[in-house]
Amino acid sequence: MIKHRHLIAVVGCATAVAAAGTGAAVAADGPTSIKVSAAPTLGAGQKAPFDAPGVRSIRRGKPIPAGYRLIGQQVEIARGARSAGAALTFRCPRGTTLRTFGIVGNAGFSAVNRDYAGHRQTTIVSFAPPTLAQATGTVYAVCR
Repeated sequence: MIKHRHLIAVVGCATAVAAAGTGAAVAADGPTSIKVSAAPTLGAGQKAPFDAPGVRSIRRGKPIPAGYRLIGQQVEIARGARSAGAALTFRCPRGTTLRTFGIVGNAGFSAVNRDYAGHRQTTIVSFAPPTLAQATGTVYAVCR
């Protein structure tokens, strides 16, 4: 069940994304630039770019086993505000569900709803780490 403060965060981010396309800044202290783009989907036989927490068969540098797909979105953030981010929606292909997420790069990501495993779709919030003015990262949904 989603908590009230998480619901407010999701609605705010979703409104910003709807207003600006694929990604939008939620800036309060200055201009922030956020660019969201699709990363290539990785499938069976391709090398995994990370160790997937909770999924022992997905390991960095090892081939992705049959039945798994890694759906990715890349985020580039030039932070001007202390608090800015983008809401990213992940949806697994038909017949598969979310298992976990993996991150490559230095952008921050957080799952709004921590009970996503076994579901087909969820929302992730991306943000720049507070010590970096610029951050780039890719978050992958592990689907099976």
